[in-house]
Amino acid sequence: MSSKFKKNYIIVLIILIAVIPLIFLCYSLLKVDFQIKNFKSEITLNYNDKYKESRPKVCFGNIIRCENTTVEKKGIVDTSKLGTYKIIYTYRFYSKSKKIKQIVKVVDLEKPKIKINGDIVVCPNGKVSKLDINVNDNYDGDITDKIKTRLLDNKLIISVSDSSKNISKKELDVTIKDAEAPTITLNGPSTRNIKVGSTYEDSGATVVDNCDENVKLDIKNEVNTAAVGAYTVTYTAIDSSGNKTSIKRTVNVKSENVGSRVIYLTFDDGPSAYTSKLLDVLKKYNVKATFFVTCYGPDEMILREYSEGHQIALHTCSHNYSSIYASADAYFNDLQQVSDRVKRITGYESHLIRFPGGSSNTVSRFNRGIMSYLVKEVQNRGYYYFDWNVSSGDAGGASTPDQVYNNVVSTLKEGTSVVLQHDVKDFSVDAVEKIINYANQNGYTFMTLDETSYGAHHGVNN
Repeated sequence: MSSKFKKNYIIVLIILIAVIPLIFLCYSLLKVDFQIKNFKSEITLNYNDKYKESRPKVCFGNIIRCENTTVEKKGIVDTSKLGTYKIIYTYRFYSKSKKIKQIVKVVDLEKPKIKINGDIVVCPNGKVSKLDINVNDNYDGDITDKIKTRLLDNKLIISVSDSSKNISKKELDVTIKDAEAPTITLNGPSTRNIKVGSTYEDSGATVVDNCDENVKLDIKNEVNTAAVGAYTVTYTAIDSSGNKTSIKRTVNVKSENVGSRVIYLTFDDGPSAYTSKLLDVLKKYNVKATFFVTCYGPDEMILREYSEGHQIALHTCSHNYSSIYASADAYFNDLQQVSDRVKRITGYESHLIRFPGGSSNTVSRFNRGIMSYLVKEVQNRGYYYFDWNVSSGDAGGASTPDQVYNNVVSTLKEGTSVVLQHDVKDFSVDAVEKIINYANQNGYTFMTLDETSYGAHHGVNN
């Protein structure tokens, strides 16, 4: 092959190498087909974000001329639900058509939000004793129960993960101490009445501590069943940090003829500003009474009543007849609130109750039959309800101490007298000392109500 031919051959080859790609490029640019621009085949959206459609731009033709097409969309995206959604766009130009698939993923990208409420306290043994934290997640809602804690030196590491594995963490300085005393809860009533010469079996108590798992409970039993009198059983618990709690149970040892002439002094609607004066009088004569309490008045008065050996019973939280007797659920919700208050203050869970207005009330008649149902249902749920058979009249016609005194002593029974008074009435409180003196001079015995006492039940009128 001559050198000239070789040279021409090389030139032709070079031209072909340069021209062929150019030909293919021109063909692809000038080819008549669906032309697609600005298309994302996969989109990720955050939960509850607004969905903005990302429809591809499509025409039919080439770079010189491209005609508009019609489009049909199939599929929806619900950003209120996590998941993967498929959208199908179908583009048409006369008899030509093209389908384009787009994937939209709705995911949860937000971390849970940790809110710290107040101080965090850690026990000397490393147990977290006070942790007031709320965790809210945009998708899972309240996930406070998923909190994990880890103590590192004097820092508490708090972490929480939502269902999408978004993790939030906080590192907090904490106080390491135990200043909280154990909580003691009596098993059974805080006041017991037994006959002289009988056997007293204490029902005990339970103790719970914020730091220590097993706190020893010391019980000092001073009850002498051989002698009439008021005795005390004292329960004491001391945790490993030296915090101490003591509560008492009163045991009244009564003579054999108990029950012949017995007075149960009961006071409704308190505590009030007059309760302290009433307690002073009762303490002076060593008389124990039963208090049917509400959600009103100071906590310290209920605690004093309980500490001095009186019986704490449940009356009502709101004393609002229209709401309490609106339904059975409304009644029991109200009752639970006052029960929770008593337990919070005293640690004692009372099951003695008195209906607002008594079981014979007619103020509940706007809800026909509610009392007939409640008097049965409270007993089904383990409560003991008490009415009265001696009324002081302090919620009606009486307005002076002498009127209250006369109403009570003139209607006392030869057997059991359940006396109704209200420690929210100052004149009624002022009559108590005179009533006690009369009872003592006429052979009456004062007792507190318990689960075995006479209920003095009225006839139900609704």
